[in-house]
Amino acid sequence: MFKNFIENKKIGGINCLIWKNGQVIFQKSFGYKNLNTQELMAADALFRISSMSKPITSVLAMILYEEKKLDLKDPISKWFPQFKEMKVLKARPDEHENARRHITILDLLTHRAGFTYSEFQQGKLREDYRKLGGDIDSELTNEQWINELSKLPLIGQPGELFHYGRSTDVLGILISTIEGKPLGTVMEEKIFAPLGMRDTFFDVPNSKKNRCVSNVGYDVSGKLTNLETVPLNMAFKERPSNLEFQSGGQGLWSSISDYLKFAKIFIENGCSNGVRILNQETVEWMCTNQLTASQREHSKLMGASIFQENYGFGLGVAMVSKEKIDGSIPCSGALGTVGWPGAYGGWWSADRKNKTISIFLTHSMTEPRQLEQGIGFELYEAIDIFSNYSPLP
Repeated sequence: MFKNFIENKKIGGINCLIWKNGQVIFQKSFGYKNLNTQELMAADALFRISSMSKPITSVLAMILYEEKKLDLKDPISKWFPQFKEMKVLKARPDEHENARRHITILDLLTHRAGFTYSEFQQGKLREDYRKLGGDIDSELTNEQWINELSKLPLIGQPGELFHYGRSTDVLGILISTIEGKPLGTVMEEKIFAPLGMRDTFFDVPNSKKNRCVSNVGYDVSGKLTNLETVPLNMAFKERPSNLEFQSGGQGLWSSISDYLKFAKIFIENGCSNGVRILNQETVEWMCTNQLTASQREHSKLMGASIFQENYGFGLGVAMVSKEKIDGSIPCSGALGTVGWPGAYGGWWSADRKNKTISIFLTHSMTEPRQLEQGIGFELYEAIDIFSNYSPLP
């Protein structure tokens, strides 16, 4: 299926899987785990799943909701009073207005808080966001990170539009604060250990580092290559053991079999392999569109319309809102299918109607300026091919 992509050196290596009606009906590895050594891709390879971390953090937040430790209407200033008096950017970069209301946990789950990413902005705001550290690794403590973020203006009024950004990182720190434990520890206790997800973590154990896929991206000429670390230095080459900050938005490593165990929550009504993680009603709520028609029309991601009539956004996941759609980003399947991709090439969809899960993992690490030059777009062609693939019964 992906022979040409590998041979033409457009993608380094791929793991993909299709699960349907309770069993894996297709699973295959393509290409290389490491371009330099030519080590072949393996089924148990570990990938940076980047924003595929967001649905996991969102599920964790809903577990705390069911435990009555938070309510989605709660303002985040209940835990972080720094966010009580926020400023919002107006049309001119140097003009601000007061936020009309407080940011809520629901705003974090739906990316309507007004936070952004540094690379989506220009000028001073971009530089100010970069002071938070990399999108994955930051030397700041959680408290320092929250303090710095609270000083920055929002790019939209709370609840106004979908603005993709650091909302899930805030959510992760909030969960850590409520539980009094590192975010990764809470994930381990409430999701990973119960589901047997032994290969999902922020810090890859030394005993498993040989299973990590190399950071595959593109050099200045657009040639596929091993990178020293992820683009724009969003993560350290070797994550120090003393870092407190753990990015709930994009920091996890995982394997394809582990992510399958997680994705089953959305097919099996809150359970995975017989282990209940959430109540069915909570999962249905997560899979229900929260955006208004106007928000779906006007919300953009990297300057492009992403929702329109084809997609909505629930609590931490996108959902298909049209019976037949063209394309596969952010997810693909029958009406009600959910998913959310990762910037480094990960993609998944859980088709609730047809009881099917499709997962595609690779490392295709591009910088925004490279995408503007058309470098790395073969990734999306490969995902489209995979999303339409139907293995013989």
